[in-house]
Amino acid sequence: MRVWMLVLLWGCSADHYADKGKRALDAHELAVAEGHYRAALSRDTKHVDALSGLGWVYLLAGQKDAALSAFKLCIQVSSDSVECLRGRAGVASAVGNPAEAREWLEKALLIAPFDGGVQSSLALLDLAAGNVSAALERYEQLVGRFPNASEYRLGLAEAHLRNKDYTEALAVIDAGLATDDGPIRTRAMLLQTQARTLVSASGKRVDAARCAETAPAVLKWLEAAEHAVLLAQATGVELPDLPTVRRRLKRQQVRVANLCPN
Repeated sequence: MRVWMLVLLWGCSADHYADKGKRALDAHELAVAEGHYRAALSRDTKHVDALSGLGWVYLLAGQKDAALSAFKLCIQVSSDSVECLRGRAGVASAVGNPAEAREWLEKALLIAPFDGGVQSSLALLDLAAGNVSAALERYEQLVGRFPNASEYRLGLAEAHLRNKDYTEALAVIDAGLATDDGPIRTRAMLLQTQARTLVSASGKRVDAARCAETAPAVLKWLEAAEHAVLLAQATGVELPDLPTVRRRLKRQQVRVANLCPN
């Protein structure tokens, strides 16, 4: 009887609902995640994981003011919570304030210098600042430490893409897509990045004087890019940049068709 009582209590606890919120967030079910996090907070108004989780829900939904409020409260409750500090950095980046974002991340570094999420957020700032070599170094270390974390492979692939190292980027993406336990949003973004990489790699590869030699490989890349776009769309995750990728793909397909008509 006592065991069953403990199970029932756990089922109604803030921790229980915060855990359900995390699973929903990883599945990119934002409305469901918000409901679970609010259920957790109704049981414990100072539940740090629920407050930070709610902040990430709002940030992913593009509700920056709501995200800021959640992360501010999170820090008031627990000033040394790395996830709350990283959330504040995320909001600062989203509103175009990388200097403030780095300040929040530096505070988080003092608490947890080897935290993967903090290092990844710093790498994103490095990429945004054009410091690709620093981002590459951080992401390579993260992938080495967390080989099954697809989100770090996504960052590493993006860094290789910025360097126009297309072969390396595609290899990293394939490894990331082979990881099944990552958030669905990460998978969608890996597919989008795969399409971007394939389109970029196909640029200026077709020679109108040598169509039989150069066009078939490029057409295969573009076909693979189109497939990646469709798979990304099928995840149900809203990716604001996906229409742009689709337009770039279409322009490249038209360009190849004009250079080497059948």
